[in-house]
Amino acid sequence: MSEESIKAVLSVLGFARRAGALLIGQDIVKSSLARSDSLLVLLTETDSSFYRSLRKGRYAEKCLLFNPPGITEIDLSAAIGLRNVKVVALPLRGGFAQRILQLLAEGGEYIE
Repeated sequence: MSEESIKAVLSVLGFARRAGALLIGQDIVKSSLARSDSLLVLLTETDSSFYRSLRKGRYAEKCLLFNPPGITEIDLSAAIGLRNVKVVALPLRGGFAQRILQLLAEGGEYIE
């Protein structure tokens, strides 16, 4: 994934947060999935129990999981103005998610 694409993804995430569309954190993502929302989930690490629960759990069909190469926890946290952010999500039906999917298609790593 190019540096420009990484910056663009982080920028879109920042806009989504300011617009109130970004879901931040494991608990919020899981509760949204429990309400039958379909989500684009971006993770900074794939060796966590949360990742495994989304990948193989009852919510697996409701989310697209991505681990964008080049985006670290520090980058993600800085882009949205918080600390220690490892998981964010966007509703798939929204424009922010569609734009991120376009950017990730240029070089992102689709997990599942």
